[in-house]
Amino acid sequence: MKIGIVGIGALGSLWATKLKQAGHDVLAITRDHSQRSIAIALDEQAEFEIPANDLTQLSTCQTIIITVKSTQVKQAIEPLFDYLASNIPLIFLHNGMGALDQLSEQWNQHPLFLATTTQAAFKPSSQQVKHTGIGQTLIGAYRETEKLTAQLDSIIQVLDSALPKVMWHNQINDALWKKLAINCVINPMTAIYQCKNGELLQPQYQTEVDNLINECHQVMQAAGQSPSLSELSTTIKQVMLATGDNFSSMHQDIHHQRTTEIDFITGFLLKQAQRYGIEVPNHQRLFQKVKQLEE
Repeated sequence: MKIGIVGIGALGSLWATKLKQAGHDVLAITRDHSQRSIAIALDEQAEFEIPANDLTQLSTCQTIIITVKSTQVKQAIEPLFDYLASNIPLIFLHNGMGALDQLSEQWNQHPLFLATTTQAAFKPSSQQVKHTGIGQTLIGAYRETEKLTAQLDSIIQVLDSALPKVMWHNQINDALWKKLAINCVINPMTAIYQCKNGELLQPQYQTEVDNLINECHQVMQAAGQSPSLSELSTTIKQVMLATGDNFSSMHQDIHHQRTTEIDFITGFLLKQAQRYGIEVPNHQRLFQKVKQLEE
């Protein structure tokens, strides 16, 4: 199968090398469209040479996976529109929610899908990617009109064989909200306190963590999500424990003086809170602090 990967950060590089390793054709689309190929080593293996940025080849891809940050989705995908066949499924894999709502109306003709993953990857250099955490990837419809077709099912099977486990999720919004709540607590706190995920389990952070989880829960309930407060709290704290030695992406962005995804993580939560008339002062405060750190 021929698969396009837009964005060759850690996750994009992981998918590109895993698919290449499984014998599939991969076309990488990078920020610099003048690059004609990229070389990436997966873990300690030899480098894979991957063709890049031949936009005329996009129409021959069976699917495109977009792994750029939520802040870069519109900028990365809009220039590709004229090169894509209208029936190609586009799979968006990024943190946060709301990025696809910014796409122009011309994208309505495309089958659009959202994905969320617990796979973890790290790029120690531009030519190496390390697979640092085994997880699963869930894919579901952006619009209710999109269904699991035979075409998409075969794509999911290919992705699953290259980097298991990959599954279709009928209610992808449930999974995205759960991931959003996790990110709304862990990402801003680790960015502000410049600490690892696991350090948030220390006693000095517990009041703040619990207040943030409580506010998340109120908004999620208003939005039709059904986890109990104790379930949500357990889930978020289990992630802190399981990823204890990791630095969150927002921590890394602030550390390296890059723009964060706060607008599509906490920013999305704040918009939903406003929509439902819910006060979320703790998330508002974190949002403002991260914005100050970005300056």
